[in-house]
Amino acid sequence: MRAGRAESAPVPAPDPRVWAAIHAELGLAAELAADPLATGDPGADRAPSAPGATGPDPAGRASAAPSGPDGTGQDAGERPGTAARDDGAGSGGVVDLAARRRARRGVPWPLAAAAAAAALVVGGVSVWGAQRLDREPDPTVLATAELEPLAGYTARGSAEVDERADGTRQLVVRTDPADVDGFKEVWLLAPDAQRMVSLGVMAGDEAVFVLPENLDVERFPVVDVSDEPVDGDPTHSGDSIVRGVLAT
Repeated sequence: MRAGRAESAPVPAPDPRVWAAIHAELGLAAELAADPLATGDPGADRAPSAPGATGPDPAGRASAAPSGPDGTGQDAGERPGTAARDDGAGSGGVVDLAARRRARRGVPWPLAAAAAAAALVVGGVSVWGAQRLDREPDPTVLATAELEPLAGYTARGSAEVDERADGTRQLVVRTDPADVDGFKEVWLLAPDAQRMVSLGVMAGDEAVFVLPENLDVERFPVVDVSDEPVDGDPTHSGDSIVRGVLAT
């Protein structure tokens, strides 16, 4: 008669902090935070039971755990890289840890950066295209003139008659800075300088004047900028700063 082997001492459960460290390292979901080896009594130690184990038999021999289909003792529903999860109803679910880690990584940052850059480029091109479509076409230059200084002045300038897309004409006048006693006024003169049309006051060194539809520039081709005193007299002062003739 042989005496049965003594039952081995139960292996104590690891400290709950061990599972907490594993949970944090693997980045597992919050529902897996509970220690799977914990018992109802936090301070109690217990030996982990193998799947299908029935405990020691009456003769004192420990029952062998049934092996799985592949002879490794691993259940067919489990595979390396997975962890069992208790859904609260006693049924075990399998969580693919590798898949969870891949899901947590999200879109690789180089791909995200490239997508953001492409979006910026497309947006910039769209804005540029919209601005180009809304922009008025450049006017057509009908005539130009070089403005030369008259006696007592050294400033020079230029003038041009432009036709806009809507058919209106405008006179653009530019001059060098000049010291004046009053204010600058722009005129169109007849070649004999006896007839003239005032276009308005020139504030600064550049001004644009819309020409009346019935104004014949060929009859008044001379561009004149005068120094006008503030005396209430609307006629030309006779003190011209620059002057030039428009030519097509």
